[in-house]
Amino acid sequence: MSDDAIIEMPGFRGRITGRLGDMVVIDAEVEADIPAHASETEEFAVVIAGRFELDMNGETLSCGPGDHLVVGAGVDHAIRVIEPGRLILIGRM
Repeated sequence: MSDDAIIEMPGFRGRITGRLGDMVVIDAEVEADIPAHASETEEFAVVIAGRFELDMNGETLSCGPGDHLVVGAGVDHAIRVIEPGRLILIGRM
């Protein structure tokens, strides 16, 4: 997948802006709730703008600008949008 590639799923639209080893860096707009899903690899995200709730492992975590999230490989998680915003997401594709 090339830099500047667009990644879209319900509620999420991201653009690959760079690479960190074998991981990609994605600048993502999150406009609507993202249904439960799991990634095959660990994901790290930093909230740039907006407010979100992350449902993971039976817990709900609230996050806003400056907060970071770590989601383990294979862990089901969903995002509820309180206020649309942006994330920087780092993970493997």
